[in-house]
Amino acid sequence: MKKLLLSMFLLLLTSLYGMAQTRTVTGTVTGQDDGQPLPGVSVRVRGANLGTQTNSDGKFSIAVPSASSVLDFSYIGYATKSVPATSTVMNIVLSGDAQALTEVIVTGYGTTTRARQTGSVGTVAAKDIEATPFTSVDKALQGRVTGLQSTGASGQPGAMQQIRIRGLGSISGSSEPLFVIDGIPVNSGDLSRNTTSANALAGINPNDIESLTVLKDASSTAIYGSRGSNGVVLITTKSGKAGKTKVRVDAEYGVVKPGVFNDATRPLTTEENILIIGESLLNNPSYVSQYGLTAANIREFVIGEDGFGINPDVNTNWYDEVTRTGAQQQYNLSIDGGNEKTQFHIGGGYFTQEATVPRSAFKRYSGNLNLKHSLTDKLSIGTNILLSSTNTKGLANAGAFANPVLGSLFLMPDLAARNADGSLNMSGALAPGAGLYNPLAILEMDKQNNNTQKAITSVFAEYKLLPNLKFSSKYGIDYNNLEEDSYNNPSYGDGRNVGGRTYRDYTRYFNWVWTNLVDYRWDITKDDKLVANIKAGYEAQRSQNYNSSVAAYNVPLNTNFNVPSVGATPITSGGNQDGYSFASLLAIGDISYQNKYVLSGSFRRDGSSRFGSEKQYGNFWSLGGSWNADREEYISDIQWISQLKVRASYGVNGNANIGNNAWRNLYGYTRTGYNFVYNGAIGSGPSQYGVNTLTWEKTNSYDIGVDFGLFDNRLTSTIEYYRRQSDDLLLSVPVSYTTGFPSYVNNFGGMENKGWEFSLAGTPIRTEDFQWTLNFNISLNKNKITNLVIDKSVANPFIRQVGENYQSYYLPQYAGVNTDTGLPQWYKDASRTEVVTSYNQAQRVLLDKTAAPKAFGSFGTTLNYKGIGLDAMFYYNFGNYIYNGFYQYQNSGGAYVGSYNQSANELNRWQNPGDVTDVPKLVYGGTNSFAASDRLLNKGDFIRLRDVTLSYSLPKTILDRAKVGSIRVYARGSNIWTWVKDDKLAFDPEAGGTNGTNNFELFIPKTITFGVNVGF
Repeated sequence: MKKLLLSMFLLLLTSLYGMAQTRTVTGTVTGQDDGQPLPGVSVRVRGANLGTQTNSDGKFSIAVPSASSVLDFSYIGYATKSVPATSTVMNIVLSGDAQALTEVIVTGYGTTTRARQTGSVGTVAAKDIEATPFTSVDKALQGRVTGLQSTGASGQPGAMQQIRIRGLGSISGSSEPLFVIDGIPVNSGDLSRNTTSANALAGINPNDIESLTVLKDASSTAIYGSRGSNGVVLITTKSGKAGKTKVRVDAEYGVVKPGVFNDATRPLTTEENILIIGESLLNNPSYVSQYGLTAANIREFVIGEDGFGINPDVNTNWYDEVTRTGAQQQYNLSIDGGNEKTQFHIGGGYFTQEATVPRSAFKRYSGNLNLKHSLTDKLSIGTNILLSSTNTKGLANAGAFANPVLGSLFLMPDLAARNADGSLNMSGALAPGAGLYNPLAILEMDKQNNNTQKAITSVFAEYKLLPNLKFSSKYGIDYNNLEEDSYNNPSYGDGRNVGGRTYRDYTRYFNWVWTNLVDYRWDITKDDKLVANIKAGYEAQRSQNYNSSVAAYNVPLNTNFNVPSVGATPITSGGNQDGYSFASLLAIGDISYQNKYVLSGSFRRDGSSRFGSEKQYGNFWSLGGSWNADREEYISDIQWISQLKVRASYGVNGNANIGNNAWRNLYGYTRTGYNFVYNGAIGSGPSQYGVNTLTWEKTNSYDIGVDFGLFDNRLTSTIEYYRRQSDDLLLSVPVSYTTGFPSYVNNFGGMENKGWEFSLAGTPIRTEDFQWTLNFNISLNKNKITNLVIDKSVANPFIRQVGENYQSYYLPQYAGVNTDTGLPQWYKDASRTEVVTSYNQAQRVLLDKTAAPKAFGSFGTTLNYKGIGLDAMFYYNFGNYIYNGFYQYQNSGGAYVGSYNQSANELNRWQNPGDVTDVPKLVYGGTNSFAASDRLLNKGDFIRLRDVTLSYSLPKTILDRAKVGSIRVYARGSNIWTWVKDDKLAFDPEAGGTNGTNNFELFIPKTITFGVNVGF
């Protein structure tokens, strides 16, 4: 009995001691920037698997084992903060410092902190995306992330950006990155088949985006396996937070103006045309002899009906005629809120932008709903829904004379745009031999229209099997439905000779993905010093696409009756149904010791229907490690070092974006040059030579980086070096004609990209009322081909040769003008020692000039003073050249004078012996001076004020009286200033895109907008 009583007494003492040790900690979490409470902040007891979240007022309450416990506060976009639980009441302030190692960031299949991140990751702040004046999020990426090149080849509203991450990753396949929205891989790029543009990302309202992460190296992208070699862009949409319901209204209105236009290469006036036409004729002896031309009578001949009939009384500036100032407006409404069990976000938006040419515009209606509900303490469910409907109107926007911008530069100025009564001049082709029509009439009477409906939706569930073990499942779809109509009227323009024509295309893309994951956190030591995070699962994906098309001639003169069924003469019809599947096993994890040493790894086994049975599966993996050196005692004592991290990674990922049937032997009913019809019966024949051993394009890459922060992170920087070796790239190679095919595709190619990335950010001034930050980044990439089947191949104006850049130019070298004769000259060969006057004697040579930039990046500044803010970002690009294939028509040396308008550059022509110029004398009929050579190359160097915003946020004293949460007014400009190095560049420096060739696309516009954000 005594022993029993003694045991009970000791047990009671132990319980009382435990009760004395256990304590309840309460407090409030606020943001440093605005001091507002932060709902939904994760509060976790380190090493104890205990946690909670802050409520709508940013308040929390949690039981901790002892006063020696440590609480970790984490929130996406904010630096994680660790605080000892020595006090029972806490007021926690989280910093939004984007460079802090404890910042929570979104990565593949989850989140992590910068301290634990071993790979190369770039993030873009929500504030830099949501208020963007651009039509799509891909445009907002330019200059924001090192290594990411985003080029806008077209100013057509809604047009896609051309995006490369760390260089060109494929020869025959796609080099575009993978876009993942709320965990769903989605279609990106241009989905159109017949109309100007159908950018899949234009259906995403940037205002719906909460965070954007760019994964660049193997450590971060290998978990996406065969789709990650060109980088991954992760987009997370806004979600609700527990707390008071918040309402936000945004309204913006502005103007869209024509972009860069170089006066030095402007089209000539009528008088200037009369001058150079006459001079060209006088420099051609046969015309002088035939027509008895002299300096005294040449003008009369040029303007006379027996000559060229140039009307000196008309001087039309066609570029001014076809361009305009358009309007842009957008409105957004969002509602956020919830409680500890249910959180929601509802958003809706409207955006419209008129192009800088008439009857061309983009319009988007969008809505989104994110909902999460905790059914029990262990089970939560939710849904993410993004919906949009877009409409794009426009005309041809490429290398065709129906392109109004191109036509405006080629039309002669003595042709009137309108008749005396104000009606449009439609007296046949304005340049009959050239096929040029009045672009204003084409804009008025023809039509291109694209309607797209888009849905990205998912449902998910998460179940906590144990405090540190959970299972999650998500099923999502990406759906795109496109209807494209194209109409050429029967009375004027390209449709005139066929009685008008109309095309209609219907396209549907449906993609579903089902992801199932088990997530385990293993506290290897009870003191939380050694921790492992492991995630593994299975993912299945199926993508299907369907399209049908029909076209007809002889249609009515009415743009409202443009469906092919009204055409009297059907000319073509077609359709296609195709798809592909993926099945994948994946695992990703890391282990860290005191968040000082981190080792990470990932593995994915992909199977895909895009490959034959022999190569249907591929393995992709990565290893990475990081050392947070600032946590070493001998470094942490150095007060001016805030953070210092060294990291490295290596891995293998792939590219399966090569088409669905590249490996198959295909049969079809028709093939180029053949019709399989016999005695009226339709037959089929082989249309593609297949290779069952076709395999994945693979990229081996390593990355070494250093992240550091000095002086309480007032100066932060990242330096990285990378190398990407891509092998088994698809190439089309010749095959014996006995097979019935000229070529086939196989894994013969190899390519290397290597480079440096550097970013620097500083805060020279940081006080309670005033903050000033500066930032700069630069990306340097070198590309070279490492393997080809043949030594070299020419793809005018480029050459593909082992050891050289994939986009190296291969052209004769222009040697200028003979000062005695005024005739053009070329170097005979690469030695540049001998000059020839016959173009045919000049050899093509490998030039030290490429379409790829040597360096690109951005620099900017942010100032904030008592609610007044100024943000400016400049984008720059250096070292590339753009091939102007239309140079020969505008700078023809006399060949096309009188037919096509010429560039003002022709006014610098040679006229007399001794003249020093690079423009040859003008000779009617030409002297081959315009033939393809490096004379047609322009430097692509430029600096552009990409974005500048001046804003004012009303003070809290006024807001409280108005019972409003926040009011911000602003003025914003985009692309409003551009410096171009080459004064002979006739178009926007981005017009060459990443391909380096220009078709006089609609120039990238300037936008100036004014807006207000109101929060309740």
